[in-house]
Amino acid sequence: MPLPIEHNTSRATLLFQSRGIMSARELQEQLGLSQPSVFRILAALGSRILRIGARRSARYALRRNLGPLVGSQWPIYRIDRMGKATLWAQLTALHGGFLVVWSGADPRWLESTYPDGLFSGLPFFLEELRPQGFLGRLTAQALTKSGGYSPDPRQWSQDDVLTFLLNEGDDLPGDLVVGERMLERIQRRQLEDSRAAVTHADRAGRYPDLAESVTRGDAPGSSAGGEQPKFLASVMTADGVNPVLVKFSAPTSTPIGQRWADLLLSEWHALELLRAENISASKAEIFDARGRRFLEVKRFDRVQSFGRHGVLSLSGVEASMMDPSASSWISASYGLEAAQLLNPETAAQLRRLACFGELIANNDMHLGNVGFWFGDHAPLDLAPVYDMLPMLLAPTIQGELVHRDFTPRPPPPELLPDWTRACRWALEFWRRIRADDRFSPEFTAYAARWHDVVMRLRDRFAPS
Repeated sequence: MPLPIEHNTSRATLLFQSRGIMSARELQEQLGLSQPSVFRILAALGSRILRIGARRSARYALRRNLGPLVGSQWPIYRIDRMGKATLWAQLTALHGGFLVVWSGADPRWLESTYPDGLFSGLPFFLEELRPQGFLGRLTAQALTKSGGYSPDPRQWSQDDVLTFLLNEGDDLPGDLVVGERMLERIQRRQLEDSRAAVTHADRAGRYPDLAESVTRGDAPGSSAGGEQPKFLASVMTADGVNPVLVKFSAPTSTPIGQRWADLLLSEWHALELLRAENISASKAEIFDARGRRFLEVKRFDRVQSFGRHGVLSLSGVEASMMDPSASSWISASYGLEAAQLLNPETAAQLRRLACFGELIANNDMHLGNVGFWFGDHAPLDLAPVYDMLPMLLAPTIQGELVHRDFTPRPPPPELLPDWTRACRWALEFWRRIRADDRFSPEFTAYAARWHDVVMRLRDRFAPS
């Protein structure tokens, strides 16, 4: 006597929950049923089942509900340069992954890797929005007080990240917004006035107070990455309201505060130098106020008050579009160029920046510290450079100043043209630091010695 359809439907449900996405043939083999019986089961499951792909190669997945207040399907919106939202895709949680159904044509550079819009985990362009760094930890700690989140966002599950995006994701890096609730929050904010913006003239008075608030654990703004203490703000200027990210030192009366003040000023010099070389770099201003140094960096993922740009880190691109084996900007540049995700000039520019960073003692060039404009087409273009400074001179995590040797590597032959150009930039960087009397004598002494280290490398390896 055949088993009732309800029994086989329950068996199929448990099978989908344990095995994830399957074809009709796999389901038939696992259940030991005929093909017509399998299709009757799929029909009985109704909207709980999604078919993925064309009929002959179709696979089936069971929707996964994240909870009664969260659901299983959400819209993804993009905010354009004018602040207008458009529906970009629909995201559905499945047992065995996530499905993205684009609202228009598939983004061409994703087609080969994700032809059906199927991702084994949270799509990389959303995983990118996990709270990170200094402000990310403050954000997570604040959410922990309301329950449901670990204080360390690195320990969050993908469901935690998605729940965060649905409830707190209205002002995150880039231009993506998940869910109608966050879109409504953004639209309400657009109707408000600009009373929260700091006037350009008032920064020296307001920023020290915001810095004090951050050091107490009250983080203004959202979860920008990076370990240096910072906050987000909006500045009213003659051309409108501009969102900024502000890094700040500890009081410069302390050795640690002075060192971070030196590092922030060196970052400003690096950005100014690259901009002078026609390299896209973040626009920044630096000033001192009430015993601290502030580096105000204009957010390149924002267009005045409401507009946004899509951005994606090298880490996100490399881990999701390639064999995740690249350990540096240089190795990733070759892989992305071979995959036609970067054109030759952009790949070379990424290598030059990597060489420049090494020659100015930046030992913190991880794959999350460089980014691209995120759009629907490839090849990708580099976003403005940020976080470019001699982090080899940063205090230890215990708050100590220690001596470290500066030993940049000689260039391999294939890298020599890019290295030579970057070497010229690095020598100019160290020269500018030596000439700026805002640096401490200790930092200027490092600059003098390390300029000579780079000079010796250039004389030995650069073509005459």
